[in-house]
Amino acid sequence: MPMFDKFLKKRAFRYRMKLFLVAFVCIWALIGSFAWLQYNRDRFSKKREIMARVDQAAGRIVDSWSLNNADLIDSYIDFLNRYYEGTALGSMSLAVYDTTNGDLLNSIGTINSERPLGFEKAEVDSLRDGSLAVLIDDTRVPSGEKVFYYYSRVSPDKGIEVRAYLPLTPEISNYIASGGWLFWAMILTVGLIGTFFVYLITSHQAKNISLLHEFAHRAANDRDFIPMGEFPSDELGDISRQIISIYNSRMQANQRREREHLIALKANEEKNRMKRALTNNISHELKTPIGIIKAYVEMMVTQEDMPEADRRHFLLKTQENVERITAMLNDLSTMTRLEESGEKIPMKDVDFYDVVSNFAEEIKNTNLIGDMEFDFDIPEDCVVRGNEGLLLSVLNNLVKNAKAYSQGTRMGIELFGRKERCYTFVFYDNGIGVAPEHLAHLFDRFYRIDAGRSRKSGGTGLGLPIVKSAVNSMGGGISVRNRRGGGLEFLFTLTRVAPGKAAADGSAVSDATAPEADEGAKADNPNN
Repeated sequence: MPMFDKFLKKRAFRYRMKLFLVAFVCIWALIGSFAWLQYNRDRFSKKREIMARVDQAAGRIVDSWSLNNADLIDSYIDFLNRYYEGTALGSMSLAVYDTTNGDLLNSIGTINSERPLGFEKAEVDSLRDGSLAVLIDDTRVPSGEKVFYYYSRVSPDKGIEVRAYLPLTPEISNYIASGGWLFWAMILTVGLIGTFFVYLITSHQAKNISLLHEFAHRAANDRDFIPMGEFPSDELGDISRQIISIYNSRMQANQRREREHLIALKANEEKNRMKRALTNNISHELKTPIGIIKAYVEMMVTQEDMPEADRRHFLLKTQENVERITAMLNDLSTMTRLEESGEKIPMKDVDFYDVVSNFAEEIKNTNLIGDMEFDFDIPEDCVVRGNEGLLLSVLNNLVKNAKAYSQGTRMGIELFGRKERCYTFVFYDNGIGVAPEHLAHLFDRFYRIDAGRSRKSGGTGLGLPIVKSAVNSMGGGISVRNRRGGGLEFLFTLTRVAPGKAAADGSAVSDATAPEADEGAKADNPNN
């Protein structure tokens, strides 16, 4: 990570310099353009100022001539000579000519009679605007001297012509450029201040871009990366935080999707495993009775002189195994129906007291449990939400399981507890119970604690799984534990219907979790 951080710092520096250089060039191009325009505008203004002074001086001479005041012309020229001495216009020559004979009437400065090259065309163009001719800056006379300004004006009566000639001297150049250092100093100051602020702004933006780039780089290369960038509180920072928020939401969604995918894969694997186990168990469970049936039939076919008593014995054994196969297939059909269409099983309000009392009477009449006793203690107002056929199947399989495996003398069912939404019942026996390591597997299909004894008793290994599936289909839960004093206790819940409030079909809601099956769940149970 230190090398990566160093790399990120170099990248951030490059970003900052790129942004700064672009902004630096732009701001200095803008300042330079403004300075160039302003400088030339100032130069042009000073040139216009000099030209205006020359125009004014020549114009007053023409105006004085028009007023027939020659003496005023002489005094005015004398004044100009003194006034411009030592100034930028001190090199100006001004001459007054008599247009009749070409004589020089008066002048100041060194007279230069040379007209600038190209003057003739300028003069022709200018005469259209009142006998005015002007050439400006860097124009040369035939002798090679640079002319800054040349002005010629003829009086309205064509009596005189005033010519003003201003060469391009260092004094003129300095005057035009005067104040330039202050202007450039101001431009430089503004440029430096602008550069400083540009550096601050670009550094700030470069930090945002660097953090965002770091986030993008790590997000693309590190699946476990958690963005923790501290983005500044500005527009780009807000956008970056929104991007990170979207990224986090997407990563969380991907993680949830991956978890759900893994869960689905595990569930599918478990389902396939259970199918394979079920197929193997069914095959294993069917092999024994089918093998017995095959052996008895072969013996009866091959031994024609078999005594009638033996033949009858073999037929009875064959019938027993056929009935065993039939019972197993019936149980498998019941399990399949409960698992595949459990939600479609019709539910209604059932008086559980009537169901249990009628079942107890049937046990007595059919001698289903032999010498064992069956007791029940269910309140007469005990109404549950369920299916009467499934409730009878639960009771029947619990009773058969106790009769076949408990080796006890008593069994029974009673109300264990009640809540607002459910009843808890306990089915118990006083037999030998089971080892603790077997309790968690009693509801597994074809699970046998003692395979030999189980097959001898005629069980299919599906009785308790049917009980669990039936209870779950009715919205309840079931658990099992060893009973104090010996035997087993099956605790199961059923949805409670309050007395006098018959619920509509399919509308009841219950606690679907199995009841707690710990040793101290109900210390005051009279059967414990």
